[in-house]
Amino acid sequence: MTVQTKFANLQREEPDPIIKTMTLYKEDPTPNKVDVSIGVYKDPNGDLYTFPTVQEAKNKLHENDPGHNYTTMAGVPDFIKAAQKVVFGEKFANEGKIASLQSIGGSGALHMAMLLIVQSGYKKFHVGVPTWSNYIQMIEHAGGEVSIFNHYDEKTKKINFDDVISTLNKVEEGSVFLFQACCHNPTGADYSKDQWIEIIDIVKKRNHLVLFDLAYQGFSSGDVDKDAWIVRYSYEQNLEFLVAESFSKNLGLYSERVGCAHVVVQDKEYVANAQSTLVRTFRQEVSFAPAFGARIAALVVNDEKSNKQWKDEVAAVTKRMKSLRQQVYQELKNLGTPGDWSNVVEQNGLFWYSGLTPQQNDRLISEHHVYSTSIGRVNIAGLNDQNVGYFCKAIDEVVRHKY
Repeated sequence: MTVQTKFANLQREEPDPIIKTMTLYKEDPTPNKVDVSIGVYKDPNGDLYTFPTVQEAKNKLHENDPGHNYTTMAGVPDFIKAAQKVVFGEKFANEGKIASLQSIGGSGALHMAMLLIVQSGYKKFHVGVPTWSNYIQMIEHAGGEVSIFNHYDEKTKKINFDDVISTLNKVEEGSVFLFQACCHNPTGADYSKDQWIEIIDIVKKRNHLVLFDLAYQGFSSGDVDKDAWIVRYSYEQNLEFLVAESFSKNLGLYSERVGCAHVVVQDKEYVANAQSTLVRTFRQEVSFAPAFGARIAALVVNDEKSNKQWKDEVAAVTKRMKSLRQQVYQELKNLGTPGDWSNVVEQNGLFWYSGLTPQQNDRLISEHHVYSTSIGRVNIAGLNDQNVGYFCKAIDEVVRHKY
Protein backbone atom coordinates (compact mmCIF):
# COMPACT_ATOMS: atom_id res chain seq x y z
CA MET A 1 0.00 0.00 0.00
CA THR A 2 1.40 3.39 -1.03
CA VAL A 3 1.01 6.21 1.45
CA GLN A 4 0.63 9.69 -0.06
CA THR A 5 3.01 11.98 1.78
CA LYS A 6 1.78 15.31 3.06
CA PHE A 7 5.14 16.86 2.13
CA ALA A 8 5.09 16.30 -1.62
CA ASN A 9 5.15 20.04 -2.29
CA LEU A 10 8.58 20.42 -0.70
CA GLN A 11 11.48 20.73 -3.11
CA ARG A 12 14.68 18.74 -2.69
CA GLU A 13 17.29 21.43 -2.03
CA GLU A 14 20.82 21.19 -3.33
CA PRO A 15 23.48 20.91 -0.60
CA ASP A 16 25.64 23.96 0.11
CA PRO A 17 28.56 23.83 -2.38
CA ILE A 18 31.22 24.11 0.34
CA ILE A 19 29.61 21.35 2.42
CA LYS A 20 29.36 19.23 -0.72
CA THR A 21 33.09 19.69 -1.37
CA MET A 22 33.88 18.83 2.26
CA THR A 23 31.86 15.60 1.91
CA LEU A 24 33.72 14.64 -1.26
CA TYR A 25 37.02 15.18 0.56
CA LYS A 26 35.98 12.93 3.45
CA GLU A 27 34.97 10.16 1.03
CA ASP A 28 38.23 10.35 -0.96
CA PRO A 29 40.61 7.51 0.13
CA THR A 30 43.67 9.16 -1.47
CA PRO A 31 46.40 9.51 1.21
CA ASN A 32 47.90 12.77 -0.09
CA LYS A 33 44.58 14.61 -0.56
CA VAL A 34 44.46 18.27 0.50
CA ASP A 35 41.46 20.12 1.93
CA VAL A 36 41.49 23.89 1.42
CA SER A 37 37.73 24.31 1.19
CA ILE A 38 35.91 24.93 4.47
CA GLY A 39 37.00 27.89 6.60
CA VAL A 40 38.60 26.43 9.71
CA TYR A 41 42.09 27.04 11.08
CA LYS A 42 44.29 23.94 11.09
CA ASP A 43 47.59 23.47 12.90
CA PRO A 44 50.89 22.49 11.18
CA ASN A 45 49.87 18.82 11.37
CA GLY A 46 46.61 19.46 9.54
CA ASP A 47 44.46 19.00 12.63
CA LEU A 48 41.83 21.40 13.91
CA TYR A 49 43.63 23.79 16.25
CA THR A 50 42.59 24.10 19.88
CA PHE A 51 43.64 27.39 21.46
CA PRO A 52 45.49 26.62 24.73
CA THR A 53 43.46 29.29 26.53
CA VAL A 54 40.27 27.57 25.40
CA GLN A 55 41.50 24.24 26.75
CA GLU A 56 42.35 25.89 30.08
CA ALA A 57 38.91 27.48 30.24
CA LYS A 58 37.26 24.12 29.52
CA ASN A 59 39.24 22.56 32.35
CA LYS A 60 38.10 25.32 34.71
CA LEU A 61 34.49 24.76 33.72
CA HIS A 62 34.76 21.05 34.40
CA GLU A 63 36.36 21.71 37.78
CA ASN A 64 33.71 24.27 38.75
CA ASP A 65 30.63 22.92 37.02
CA PRO A 66 28.01 25.71 36.78
CA GLY A 67 25.24 23.20 36.04
CA HIS A 68 22.65 23.34 33.30
CA ASN A 69 20.07 25.85 34.47
CA TYR A 70 18.70 28.47 32.11
CA THR A 71 20.76 31.65 31.91
CA THR A 72 18.96 34.77 30.59
CA MET A 73 17.19 35.31 27.29
CA ALA A 74 19.82 37.90 26.33
CA GLY A 75 22.53 35.31 26.96
CA VAL A 76 25.17 34.46 29.55
CA PRO A 77 25.79 37.83 31.29
CA ASP A 78 29.56 37.36 31.59
CA PHE A 79 29.69 36.47 27.91
CA ILE A 80 27.77 39.59 26.86
CA LYS A 81 30.29 41.66 28.82
CA ALA A 82 33.18 39.84 27.12
CA ALA A 83 31.69 40.10 23.64
CA GLN A 84 31.14 43.84 23.94
CA LYS A 85 34.67 44.33 25.24
CA VAL A 86 36.27 42.39 22.38
CA VAL A 87 34.43 44.37 19.69
CA PHE A 88 34.13 47.85 21.17
CA GLY A 89 36.89 48.02 23.76
CA GLU A 90 36.24 48.49 27.47
CA LYS A 91 35.58 52.24 27.35
CA PHE A 92 32.86 52.16 24.70
CA ALA A 93 31.37 48.94 26.08
CA ASN A 94 30.67 50.70 29.38
CA GLU A 95 28.89 53.77 27.97
CA GLY A 96 25.44 52.17 27.86
CA LYS A 97 24.78 52.71 24.16
CA ILE A 98 24.93 49.07 23.03
CA ALA A 99 22.11 46.51 22.97
CA SER A 100 23.56 42.99 22.76
CA LEU A 101 22.17 39.49 22.37
CA GLN A 102 24.03 36.19 22.53
CA SER A 103 23.36 34.32 19.30
CA ILE A 104 23.79 30.93 17.71
CA GLY A 105 27.18 31.67 16.17
CA GLY A 106 28.00 34.45 13.74
CA SER A 107 25.24 33.30 11.39
CA GLY A 108 22.73 33.63 14.21
CA ALA A 109 24.04 37.12 14.97
CA LEU A 110 23.57 38.11 11.34
CA HIS A 111 20.07 36.66 11.35
CA MET A 112 19.05 38.55 14.48
CA ALA A 113 20.58 41.78 13.15
CA MET A 114 18.84 41.41 9.81
CA LEU A 115 15.50 40.76 11.47
CA LEU A 116 15.91 43.86 13.63
CA ILE A 117 16.77 45.96 10.58
CA VAL A 118 13.64 44.75 8.75
CA GLN A 119 11.54 45.29 11.90
CA SER A 120 12.88 48.86 11.98
CA GLY A 121 11.30 49.54 8.59
CA TYR A 122 14.19 48.85 6.20
CA LYS A 123 13.85 46.47 3.27
CA LYS A 124 16.75 46.60 0.82
CA PHE A 125 20.29 45.47 1.77
CA HIS A 126 23.24 46.50 -0.41
CA VAL A 127 25.89 43.77 -0.53
CA GLY A 128 29.27 43.81 -2.31
CA VAL A 129 30.10 40.83 -4.52
CA PRO A 130 31.71 38.36 -4.63
CA THR A 131 30.57 37.57 -1.13
CA TRP A 132 29.73 34.84 1.34
CA SER A 133 26.94 32.95 -0.42
CA ASN A 134 24.78 32.62 2.69
CA TYR A 135 24.20 36.40 2.98
CA ILE A 136 21.73 36.48 0.11
CA GLN A 137 19.40 33.76 1.36
CA MET A 138 19.68 34.98 4.95
CA ILE A 139 18.57 38.49 3.97
CA GLU A 140 15.66 37.10 1.97
CA HIS A 141 14.73 34.75 4.83
CA ALA A 142 14.60 37.77 7.17
CA GLY A 143 12.17 39.51 4.82
CA GLY A 144 14.68 41.79 3.12
CA GLU A 145 15.70 42.34 -0.49
CA VAL A 146 19.23 42.21 -1.90
CA SER A 147 20.90 44.73 -4.19
CA ILE A 148 24.50 44.05 -5.21
CA PHE A 149 27.49 46.23 -6.04
CA ASN A 150 31.04 45.27 -7.00
CA HIS A 151 33.38 44.92 -4.04
CA TYR A 152 36.11 43.32 -6.13
CA ASP A 153 37.47 43.57 -9.67
CA GLU A 154 38.22 40.09 -11.01
CA LYS A 155 40.59 41.47 -13.67
CA THR A 156 42.79 43.65 -11.48
CA LYS A 157 42.37 41.39 -8.43
CA LYS A 158 41.84 44.53 -6.35
CA ILE A 159 38.93 46.17 -4.54
CA ASN A 160 36.61 47.99 -6.94
CA PHE A 161 36.50 51.07 -4.75
CA ASP A 162 34.99 53.28 -7.44
CA ASP A 163 31.87 51.12 -7.52
CA VAL A 164 31.68 51.02 -3.72
CA ILE A 165 31.74 54.83 -3.50
CA SER A 166 29.43 55.26 -6.48
CA THR A 167 26.86 52.94 -4.91
CA LEU A 168 27.02 54.69 -1.53
CA ASN A 169 26.39 58.00 -3.27
CA LYS A 170 23.67 57.03 -5.74
CA VAL A 171 21.34 54.82 -3.70
CA GLU A 172 18.44 56.23 -1.72
CA GLU A 173 19.39 58.04 1.48
CA GLY A 174 19.01 55.92 4.59
CA SER A 175 19.93 52.67 2.83
CA VAL A 176 21.33 49.54 4.49
CA PHE A 177 24.85 48.31 3.68
CA LEU A 178 26.38 45.02 4.77
CA PHE A 179 30.16 45.28 5.14
CA GLN A 180 32.74 42.77 6.37
CA ALA A 181 34.94 44.50 8.94
CA CYS A 182 38.11 42.53 8.07
CA CYS A 183 39.34 39.34 6.35
CA HIS A 184 36.79 39.58 3.56
CA ASN A 185 35.18 36.26 2.64
CA PRO A 186 35.90 35.11 -0.05
CA THR A 187 38.34 37.69 -1.47
CA GLY A 188 40.61 38.51 1.48
CA ALA A 189 40.59 42.07 0.07
CA ASP A 190 39.97 44.58 2.86
CA TYR A 191 39.47 48.33 2.76
CA SER A 192 42.37 50.47 3.93
CA LYS A 193 41.86 52.93 6.79
CA ASP A 194 41.64 55.80 4.32
CA GLN A 195 39.03 53.94 2.31
CA TRP A 196 37.01 53.15 5.43
CA ILE A 197 37.10 56.82 6.45
CA GLU A 198 35.76 57.79 3.03
CA ILE A 199 33.02 55.16 3.29
CA ILE A 200 31.95 56.26 6.76
CA ASP A 201 31.97 59.92 5.72
CA ILE A 202 29.38 59.14 3.03
CA VAL A 203 27.43 56.88 5.40
CA LYS A 204 27.14 59.82 7.82
CA LYS A 205 26.22 62.38 5.17
CA ARG A 206 23.59 60.16 3.56
CA ASN A 207 22.23 58.66 6.79
CA HIS A 208 22.89 55.06 5.74
CA LEU A 209 22.70 52.15 8.17
CA VAL A 210 25.60 49.68 8.31
CA LEU A 211 25.68 46.08 9.46
CA PHE A 212 29.27 44.95 10.08
CA ASP A 213 30.06 41.25 9.91
CA LEU A 214 33.03 40.56 12.21
CA ALA A 215 33.72 36.86 11.76
CA TYR A 216 37.54 36.82 11.70
CA GLN A 217 38.61 39.42 14.24
CA GLY A 218 42.36 39.14 14.83
CA PHE A 219 43.13 37.16 11.67
CA SER A 220 43.94 40.22 9.53
CA SER A 221 46.60 42.14 11.46
CA GLY A 222 47.17 39.59 14.21
CA ASP A 223 45.88 42.18 16.68
CA VAL A 224 42.33 41.64 17.97
CA ASP A 225 41.91 45.32 18.80
CA LYS A 226 43.30 46.63 15.49
CA ASP A 227 40.93 44.40 13.54
CA ALA A 228 37.97 46.06 15.27
CA TRP A 229 39.19 49.52 14.21
CA ILE A 230 36.36 50.29 11.79
CA VAL A 231 33.72 49.35 14.38
CA ARG A 232 35.29 51.59 17.02
CA TYR A 233 35.83 54.40 14.52
CA SER A 234 32.15 54.22 13.55
CA TYR A 235 31.23 54.41 17.23
CA GLU A 236 33.45 57.48 17.66
CA GLN A 237 31.68 59.10 14.70
CA ASN A 238 28.38 58.81 16.60
CA LEU A 239 26.90 56.46 14.04
CA GLU A 240 24.11 54.02 14.77
CA PHE A 241 24.96 50.60 13.35
CA LEU A 242 24.91 46.86 14.00
CA VAL A 243 27.63 44.24 14.42
CA ALA A 244 27.45 40.48 14.01
CA GLU A 245 30.29 38.98 16.05
CA SER A 246 31.61 35.42 15.93
CA PHE A 247 34.03 33.49 18.14
CA SER A 248 34.08 30.47 15.81
CA LYS A 249 37.42 31.38 14.27
CA ASN A 250 39.37 33.44 16.82
CA LEU A 251 38.59 31.01 19.64
CA GLY A 252 38.15 27.91 17.48
CA LEU A 253 34.67 27.31 18.92
CA TYR A 254 33.13 26.28 15.59
CA SER A 255 30.63 23.68 16.77
CA GLU A 256 29.76 25.53 19.98
CA ARG A 257 28.10 28.33 17.93
CA VAL A 258 29.24 31.32 19.97
CA GLY A 259 28.19 34.68 18.58
CA CYS A 260 26.70 38.01 19.55
CA ALA A 261 24.52 40.60 17.82
CA HIS A 262 25.16 44.22 18.81
CA VAL A 263 23.12 47.34 18.08
CA VAL A 264 24.67 50.76 18.73
CA VAL A 265 21.97 53.29 19.66
CA GLN A 266 23.19 56.84 20.21
CA ASP A 267 20.11 57.89 22.20
CA LYS A 268 20.37 55.88 25.42
CA GLU A 269 16.60 56.08 25.95
CA TYR A 270 16.13 53.76 22.96
CA VAL A 271 18.75 51.15 23.83
CA ALA A 272 16.12 49.27 25.85
CA ASN A 273 13.82 49.26 22.80
CA ALA A 274 16.47 47.56 20.68
CA GLN A 275 17.41 45.19 23.51
CA SER A 276 13.83 44.12 24.22
CA THR A 277 13.11 43.63 20.50
CA LEU A 278 16.15 41.38 20.13
CA VAL A 279 15.11 39.35 23.16
CA ARG A 280 11.48 39.07 22.05
CA THR A 281 12.48 37.85 18.58
CA PHE A 282 15.00 35.40 20.02
CA ARG A 283 12.31 34.10 22.38
CA GLN A 284 10.11 33.30 19.40
CA GLU A 285 12.90 31.30 17.75
CA VAL A 286 15.28 29.87 20.35
CA SER A 287 14.47 31.28 23.83
CA PHE A 288 17.90 30.63 25.37
CA ALA A 289 21.29 30.40 23.68
CA PRO A 290 23.63 27.51 24.62
CA ALA A 291 25.84 28.31 27.60
CA PHE A 292 28.93 26.09 27.35
CA GLY A 293 30.84 27.82 24.55
CA ALA A 294 29.78 31.25 25.79
CA ARG A 295 31.16 30.46 29.24
CA ILE A 296 34.46 29.40 27.68
CA ALA A 297 34.69 32.68 25.78
CA ALA A 298 33.84 34.66 28.92
CA LEU A 299 36.54 32.92 30.96
CA VAL A 300 39.17 33.61 28.29
CA VAL A 301 38.26 37.25 27.67
CA ASN A 302 37.35 38.46 31.15
CA ASP A 303 40.45 37.15 32.91
CA GLU A 304 43.33 39.59 32.37
CA LYS A 305 46.03 36.91 32.14
CA SER A 306 44.00 34.63 29.86
CA ASN A 307 43.00 37.57 27.68
CA LYS A 308 46.61 38.53 27.06
CA GLN A 309 47.59 34.93 26.37
CA TRP A 310 44.68 34.52 23.95
CA LYS A 311 45.66 37.66 22.03
CA ASP A 312 49.21 36.29 21.77
CA GLU A 313 47.80 33.01 20.43
CA VAL A 314 45.74 34.85 17.81
CA ALA A 315 48.84 36.81 16.79
CA ALA A 316 50.83 33.57 16.38
CA VAL A 317 48.06 31.98 14.29
CA THR A 318 47.91 35.01 12.00
CA LYS A 319 51.70 35.14 11.67
CA ARG A 320 51.70 31.51 10.52
CA MET A 321 48.98 32.18 7.93
CA LYS A 322 50.97 35.10 6.55
CA SER A 323 54.02 32.84 6.38
CA LEU A 324 52.01 30.23 4.45
CA ARG A 325 50.98 32.92 1.99
CA GLN A 326 54.64 33.79 1.45
CA GLN A 327 55.44 30.10 0.90
CA VAL A 328 52.72 29.74 -1.73
CA TYR A 329 53.86 32.88 -3.52
CA GLN A 330 57.50 31.79 -3.53
CA GLU A 331 56.68 28.24 -4.69
CA LEU A 332 54.57 29.51 -7.60
CA LYS A 333 57.29 32.00 -8.48
CA ASN A 334 59.93 29.25 -8.44
CA LEU A 335 57.74 27.06 -10.64
CA GLY A 336 57.26 29.92 -13.08
CA THR A 337 53.51 29.43 -12.93
CA PRO A 338 51.90 31.68 -15.57
CA GLY A 339 50.14 34.72 -14.13
CA ASP A 340 50.57 37.28 -11.37
CA TRP A 341 50.24 35.61 -7.96
CA SER A 342 51.06 38.61 -5.78
CA ASN A 343 47.47 38.71 -4.53
CA VAL A 344 48.19 35.71 -2.30
CA VAL A 345 50.40 37.90 -0.09
CA GLU A 346 48.29 41.04 -0.48
CA GLN A 347 45.08 39.47 0.86
CA ASN A 348 44.20 38.93 4.52
CA GLY A 349 42.78 36.25 6.76
CA LEU A 350 41.96 32.61 6.17
CA PHE A 351 41.15 32.90 2.50
CA TRP A 352 43.08 33.38 -0.71
CA TYR A 353 40.88 34.33 -3.65
CA SER A 354 43.07 32.61 -6.20
CA GLY A 355 41.39 33.59 -9.46
CA LEU A 356 41.26 29.97 -10.60
CA THR A 357 38.31 29.16 -12.85
CA PRO A 358 35.63 26.55 -12.03
CA GLN A 359 37.20 24.25 -14.66
CA GLN A 360 40.62 24.60 -13.04
CA ASN A 361 39.13 23.90 -9.63
CA ASP A 362 37.34 20.83 -10.96
CA ARG A 363 40.68 19.58 -12.30
CA LEU A 364 42.35 20.26 -8.94
CA ILE A 365 39.89 17.82 -7.40
CA SER A 366 39.71 15.18 -10.14
CA GLU A 367 43.42 14.99 -11.00
CA HIS A 368 45.20 16.13 -7.85
CA HIS A 369 42.73 15.50 -5.00
CA VAL A 370 43.06 19.12 -3.90
CA TYR A 371 39.67 20.24 -2.63
CA SER A 372 39.07 23.94 -3.16
CA THR A 373 35.79 25.76 -3.84
CA SER A 374 34.42 26.30 -7.35
CA ILE A 375 34.90 30.08 -7.05
CA GLY A 376 38.63 29.65 -6.39
CA ARG A 377 38.56 30.42 -2.68
CA VAL A 378 41.41 28.66 -0.88
CA ASN A 379 41.61 28.21 2.88
CA ILE A 380 45.27 29.08 3.35
CA ALA A 381 45.26 27.42 6.80
CA GLY A 382 44.59 24.06 5.16
CA LEU A 383 48.21 24.12 4.02
CA ASN A 384 51.35 23.12 5.91
CA ASP A 385 55.01 22.32 5.29
CA GLN A 386 54.09 18.78 4.20
CA ASN A 387 51.53 19.67 1.52
CA VAL A 388 52.26 23.22 0.35
CA GLY A 389 54.72 22.07 -2.32
CA TYR A 390 52.29 19.48 -3.68
CA PHE A 391 49.49 22.06 -3.61
CA CYS A 392 51.50 24.60 -5.62
CA LYS A 393 52.53 22.00 -8.21
CA ALA A 394 48.85 21.13 -8.60
CA ILE A 395 48.03 24.82 -9.12
CA ASP A 396 50.82 25.06 -11.68
CA GLU A 397 49.53 22.04 -13.61
CA VAL A 398 45.89 23.17 -13.80
CA VAL A 399 46.92 26.66 -14.89
CA ARG A 400 49.12 25.29 -17.71
CA HIS A 401 46.58 22.66 -18.81
CA LYS A 402 44.79 23.28 -22.14
CA TYR A 403 41.02 23.14 -21.66
